[in-house]
Amino acid sequence: MKGKKIWVGVLAAIMLTAAMPVISGQANKASNMNEILMNGEKGDFTYKIFGSSIATANAGPVLLSTSSPEDDYLPAITVDGSGNIVAVWTHEISAVDGDIGLAYSTDNGATWNSGVVQIDGFQYYADIGYMHGSSYEGPQWNGLWVDSLDPTRDAGAAIVIDDVTDDTTWTALIWTDGSRPGASDMCVEDDMWFHEYSFDTTGPILGMVDDDQGMYQGIMLWWLDVDDNGMYVSSVSNWDAESVLKTAPAKNLDMSPHHDSDPAWSENDYFHFVSEHLNGTTGHSEIVYKKCIPPEQDDIEFVPTQYYLVQDPNFDACDPEVDSSGDNVVVVYMMKSTYGDWDIKCKYSSDGAATWSDSVVAGQQLVDEMNPTVYVSGNNVYVAYISNGNLYLAISKDGGATWSDPVQINDNAGSVVAGDGSVDISAGGIVWTDNRDGNLDIYYSPIPAPRIVIQSVSGGMGITATVANVGTQDAENIPWSIDVSGGLVILGKHAEGTISTLAAGESVTISSGLVLGIGKITVNINAGGATAKASGFLLGPMILGLK
Repeated sequence: MKGKKIWVGVLAAIMLTAAMPVISGQANKASNMNEILMNGEKGDFTYKIFGSSIATANAGPVLLSTSSPEDDYLPAITVDGSGNIVAVWTHEISAVDGDIGLAYSTDNGATWNSGVVQIDGFQYYADIGYMHGSSYEGPQWNGLWVDSLDPTRDAGAAIVIDDVTDDTTWTALIWTDGSRPGASDMCVEDDMWFHEYSFDTTGPILGMVDDDQGMYQGIMLWWLDVDDNGMYVSSVSNWDAESVLKTAPAKNLDMSPHHDSDPAWSENDYFHFVSEHLNGTTGHSEIVYKKCIPPEQDDIEFVPTQYYLVQDPNFDACDPEVDSSGDNVVVVYMMKSTYGDWDIKCKYSSDGAATWSDSVVAGQQLVDEMNPTVYVSGNNVYVAYISNGNLYLAISKDGGATWSDPVQINDNAGSVVAGDGSVDISAGGIVWTDNRDGNLDIYYSPIPAPRIVIQSVSGGMGITATVANVGTQDAENIPWSIDVSGGLVILGKHAEGTISTLAAGESVTISSGLVLGIGKITVNINAGGATAKASGFLLGPMILGLK
């Protein structure tokens, strides 16, 4: 296949061994150094605790990069399968030295643990996504994947996290020198877990912009092949050599997955891809869109559906972000208006990107609205953006067609720092770069949205799970599935359904129905993207010791 190559390497990965210290009042406490090997390369990793942040109701935004006199920027945020909110960012120490900032909350953002994962070199553009491979055929690993670039080595590093609250479950990986030449953008997204057919690999997909294959600022995807423990085995890279669509120089790429409820890989498992491209003829930036359906074509260069989603010979369209929920797809971007200022605009689709419509999220005359980020949940769309040093949130309840008046999120006027990657949003909330304290810091605020978690799983006659909405808005049409594997399962391997409504603060029980068989089993549950995994013993119709 043109435009594709494969790297295969054996990774000797050593888990971070120190237990997470109690952080209250223990700023700057560090655990032991650990050595990570990959293809003969070596690096030292330390998890260093900064301290804790306490948030209370109506107390305003929360500082995540506590006790950090250095600059912290390029934040990203997600929610893991246990409902923990997790944020990462770039922690810059010098022009050649930087680490991965990491903070997490186990109580819906009320309190936070904050620190850095220290890695030799300059870990830049850290991004994070929660993967639940147990929902699909192949490796059954669920966890957080954090990845970063290292311009000092033309490489990068990753932190693979089974349980964010216990750093003995973390594994640090260091990528080979020269494997990411000139890389400038990194993209890791929730559930970007796919099967790459050409080389039979299954795992997370990482997107980046780099100079591989002589493509200056070209688009590249890394398809990682992992095992059930999230351990890296090999990777496939494919890049856009532009035989179909001009895409380089590129920047600000983003991705969003679509999966159906069937664990088998099919044409219903695909992802949306967007990036910014500078048109050399017009001198203006435009938005590239690609839809990758791996069973049909897994090379990003040759996917059948690719075009310029936004292209104007007279005005720039920049900084796109994409998110989706079922067939609802939303792309937001900033575009120069006829008045010469930036507006936030939207392309939205209700049919899986077969057709698109347009709307304006924010567009005051002679006022710049910049750097949008988007989160989609059903028909609800949440867009955060920066204007005049402030952070605003606009909400659509009809898939992106119409928008509410924006609400200011930050409580310190003029302190929000604009720029590519300065703000991120997810079900867990909003994170942004802020300079109110004289240097760059990361701040957090929740959003008015539903958030689904799986609170408990139990056995007996069948499998039951408690699904709760711990967000601040009601949720609708929540798909759920329960899958049983291992042992001899005669009946009840798969059950699925939809929770029509789940009010904020409420919970509901879902059930597998009758399960029949014998032997050790593994149960995987997915409800609206939240996941849970349990093991037990199946004895006839009884499920024993499920935990």
